[in-house]
Amino acid sequence: MAAQEVMTGSGPVIPDNLQRRITQAVMYGILFTAAVLSLIPFYWMVISAFKPLDEILTIPVWLVPLNPSLNNYNELLTTTLFLRSMGNSLIVGLANVIIQTFLCSLAGFAFAKYRFRGRALLFTLVLGTVMIPASVQLVPNYIVMGRLGLLDKLWALILPSAANAFGIFWMRQYMFSIPDELLDAGRLDGASEFGVFWRIVLPIARPALGALALFVFTTSWNDFLQPLVYLRSQENFTVQLMIASIFRTRFQQNFHLLMAASVLAIIPMTILFFTLQKQFIAGLTVGSLKD
Repeated sequence: MAAQEVMTGSGPVIPDNLQRRITQAVMYGILFTAAVLSLIPFYWMVISAFKPLDEILTIPVWLVPLNPSLNNYNELLTTTLFLRSMGNSLIVGLANVIIQTFLCSLAGFAFAKYRFRGRALLFTLVLGTVMIPASVQLVPNYIVMGRLGLLDKLWALILPSAANAFGIFWMRQYMFSIPDELLDAGRLDGASEFGVFWRIVLPIARPALGALALFVFTTSWNDFLQPLVYLRSQENFTVQLMIASIFRTRFQQNFHLLMAASVLAIIPMTILFFTLQKQFIAGLTVGSLKD
């Protein structure tokens, strides 16, 4: 006997399991569409890196290269300083990761686990620096870097952001999740305060450190404004500044070199993301305790 259809005054009632499946299907359809749309620019970038300039500008547009070759990469690496710029960006990014993760975790540990006079006011002042736009800070930082003799040097991209408010806040929030009993046990075993921080706190805080490292390296790698202000010689250009100088010359726009350079520029970020993926997700989901 067929199941009797449940009716209401306005029509049939959809069973809960069917309604749930419809909702999931709609959500998956929206997510799939968004994923495809987000991948289209990357696909276009990758295939254009294997096309000559005239084929990139040809209409109608071909979704696959007619004559794929590595000439764009060969021209990019032999006629420009792109590899050197990638090395400069790696140096700046790794230096920022090491310095910022250490200093921010140290400050976050102090704000989370120590009670001292003026702690709340000092932390409020640190957070207040977030409201100052980065463009406003360029002028005083430029003057300071000039007086230190660091203009047109990579140190000018490292020192101004050695300890930032976001990193301190991020690590402070995570430090609240570390039990005070572990720290007291370390002190009873004779560890110094820095020993407690180095041997107990940092190993536990690896998820937050991994997420912060990913944020810092991404920001440093993609930064364009600070290198544009501080750097002058092409030997010291970072990858983003080099891409801009390669793309636009006096007589033409080098779309083919731009695409090849962009493909090479995303490789380190892709490797870093997949390497720190677990720490990044763990850092986002843990450490949200409040004071």
